[in-house]
Amino acid sequence: MFNIFEYPFAGIGIAVLSMMVFWLYNAFYPAGRKWWHFTVPFIIASSAFATAFFVQTDKEKIQAVVYIGIKAFEKRDIKPVNEIVADDYNDFSCSSKEQLLAYCRTLFQFAAVEKVTIFSREIKVYGQRGIFKAEMMVKFAEDSDIAEAGKTFMIVKARFYFKKIPQGKWVIYNSEILELDRQPVNWNQLRG
Repeated sequence: MFNIFEYPFAGIGIAVLSMMVFWLYNAFYPAGRKWWHFTVPFIIASSAFATAFFVQTDKEKIQAVVYIGIKAFEKRDIKPVNEIVADDYNDFSCSSKEQLLAYCRTLFQFAAVEKVTIFSREIKVYGQRGIFKAEMMVKFAEDSDIAEAGKTFMIVKARFYFKKIPQGKWVIYNSEILELDRQPVNWNQLRG
């Protein structure tokens, strides 16, 4: 469904249409020309951009949470990860938030990340639930065990499941790794 808060193009289209209407009106009725006729389209276009900029949609909030997680991995900081993960987190490999955080701490050492670049993403929101699926390139830090073993980057496809908690904040309650270097993989293979 089209969301005016994500795309200012509808407002821009209305602004262009209103400019054409005022231009035609002024062309056929020059006596009715007013100074404010040509300010209306600029006000509409400005309002469209302001609305898109200042109103954050659920999809944008979910994306912001993902970027917080990415930055946390790049900085090897567990505190932001703790804040974006639900207290009742549970996936196939980690049965609690504490287990996931311990796993992340291990990853900070073993697979230290220097940079994550998202190639493609798909965000779906279903009421109070959301799914973020992405394919990204993970560049490992030189001091990570993986880079020292000769693997400097990896293509990762993952899916994160979100829920909106009562405070209006989106948190991750489940996740799964779908592919590593375009090869299907699951949590058992990663933990084993």
